[in-house]
Amino acid sequence: MRYSNLLIFIGLAIVYSLFFSHIRYSTNFLEIFFTKKSVKVLNIAKKIGSNEEILIAKKDFTQESKNELRKIASELQNIPEIQEVYFQNTLSPKLKEYMVKNYYLLADFKNERLSSKQIEQKFQALYQRLHDSVLYEPVNPYDPLALFTLKEEGEREDVFKLNGFGYLIKATTNIDTSSADLSQRLYDKVNHILSGHKDVIAIAPFFYLVENSNHIKSDAQRIMLIATILLLILYFFILKNSKLFINSILAIGSSILGAVMISSLFYESINLLTLAFGVSITTISIDYMFHYYFHNNFTPKTSHFQKNVFYGFLTTFGVFIIFSFIDIEFFSQLALFGAVSISIAFLIFSFIFVHLGIKEPNIIKEERERKGLHPLYVVIFSIVLLAISFQNLEFDYELKNLDYQNKKLIDTSKRFNEGFNQKGYQKLLISGKTKEQLLENYEAISDEHPSMLGIGRFVLSQKKCMQKLLTLRQYNFRTLRDNIKNISKKVGFSESFEKAYNGTEKLNCDPPIFDDFKFKIIKEENLYYTLALIDQKEKIKEKSYLQVIDIGKMLKQDMKEIRERLITFVYISMAFILLLLLFIAKKDFYYPLMYFLFPVSIVLFTISLFFKINIMHIFALIILLAISVDYGFYLYEKKNTSAVKIAIKYALLSTFCGFGSLVLSNTVALFSIGMVITLGISAIFLLLYVSL
Repeated sequence: MRYSNLLIFIGLAIVYSLFFSHIRYSTNFLEIFFTKKSVKVLNIAKKIGSNEEILIAKKDFTQESKNELRKIASELQNIPEIQEVYFQNTLSPKLKEYMVKNYYLLADFKNERLSSKQIEQKFQALYQRLHDSVLYEPVNPYDPLALFTLKEEGEREDVFKLNGFGYLIKATTNIDTSSADLSQRLYDKVNHILSGHKDVIAIAPFFYLVENSNHIKSDAQRIMLIATILLLILYFFILKNSKLFINSILAIGSSILGAVMISSLFYESINLLTLAFGVSITTISIDYMFHYYFHNNFTPKTSHFQKNVFYGFLTTFGVFIIFSFIDIEFFSQLALFGAVSISIAFLIFSFIFVHLGIKEPNIIKEERERKGLHPLYVVIFSIVLLAISFQNLEFDYELKNLDYQNKKLIDTSKRFNEGFNQKGYQKLLISGKTKEQLLENYEAISDEHPSMLGIGRFVLSQKKCMQKLLTLRQYNFRTLRDNIKNISKKVGFSESFEKAYNGTEKLNCDPPIFDDFKFKIIKEENLYYTLALIDQKEKIKEKSYLQVIDIGKMLKQDMKEIRERLITFVYISMAFILLLLLFIAKKDFYYPLMYFLFPVSIVLFTISLFFKINIMHIFALIILLAISVDYGFYLYEKKNTSAVKIAIKYALLSTFCGFGSLVLSNTVALFSIGMVITLGISAIFLLLYVSL
């Protein structure tokens, strides 16, 4: 039994090493906060063909800049992950051929009956205009009378321009840019090419994933290293017992390994932020060791069940279990990791350490009555402070503010957004139970917003197509062609209009849908979807079959939902803690209650003065409640031994080092957790001195 702790650690380490290749780690921060509804919408948009665009600009508006961009384009086309590189919006040859063939069906038809005299007047005007013009004036030989009008996307320049900087090109990729590995490889290849060119800037949405993921990974590793070193130094000097020190490290290592493996069974990947947080969580479980050790419970003769330690564990474990059911992956992952970690540590410290032959500590035992400040005064003060705080708290709905603030990319993105001389569009996701219903829904929206671009430019619903065919067949194009042939020659044209309005009688309503379309139709869960674009200035009313894809708006809406869910779980957790307080402390209820309220009131008051409160602050407050009320359980009895005070002070110092290291993080999410716990632990230190 003396080596049971070591054997547990070795066993877990072996299992971990065997399954290590199957455990995925993630640094993607923002997406884990999206609600399931938003994730579904974004995944559908990606499948439809909402390809990731890379914008690359070269400084100066010179021919040399154009030439260098063409050289960059040529190099980019050699990258397998790059789908297309272009200087302007153009249609593929196959799509152009399709548009020409179905021109009369796709274009708007001016159902206008023209007399021979009107036709002659139009051709005479056209002939005179061509004769007088010094510049080339295009004439549509298939529609010389302009009876058909096909929507265009607008004027096309020779090369895209980034105003105030230089010329610009676009590159598209169809890889899964939510994959950190795929994005990293493409990012490296693109930047390797751009490194060989001066005065070039580039931006793409997945650049944030790559750069921020790398930073978060580095930041999390740095924080874990700092926390581990601080805790090792702290435990070494506190314990001054090599056997206890080594076995405590093994127990903590076992708790982390167990938490990682159990979490991997429930989640596809474990976020590195969870691991950074997990190292800090171990400082909670080390509390149990301190209390057992300083109460001399690690020798079989003096060992007895510490009910207050169990109550403390039960409170923290219960809160984590409650939060593991929250429908927000990041928080449920943190909660499950914490619950498993402290459970393993509690079991090892409670039932294994007693068999390790650890010598008892050398402390002077004494008992004395508590003479500190009456807890009721602290409770009243805390309630007043909370009331003031709630009046001034302002919630931060910007989820991106919790991510690493990549100033370089933010500035570059702003420059492209302000300088790219291209019409801004909103993305619309349109759905229907069948393809026909989808197209009819598209056309209903298009009637309200004629400028909309989408699959409807290329494909008509059967209903609209049949109406169009009926109208065209009722028009006497054969007589019109004869009149054009005779009148055009009479006016002075040769045989320029021999093909005018040919094929109008042979049109059909079965146009193909092929991959060259810029807009596609896909089927997902018994519904058909397509994307459309519309001017960002137009106001869109969302319907059952229409949703605007605005990531910023979706994030804010998701943030509101997350806040509401968090607050609900906060109330459940508080009710759970208060019930335990009433059940365990009974008439001494006020004493643990002040440890429950005072740290939280100090934290919220500080946030109300200097910050906006965010979801990570709220989550950290729950952790703080679970930690701080433990100390209330440890001290609620009227008499306190020196062992209790020493154990609590060392436990607080341990938690301070573990969570305090998070304050050094440049990732706002980790910093927010660290700040809340650090302030709360400092408040508990203060409370210890005024209440004992």
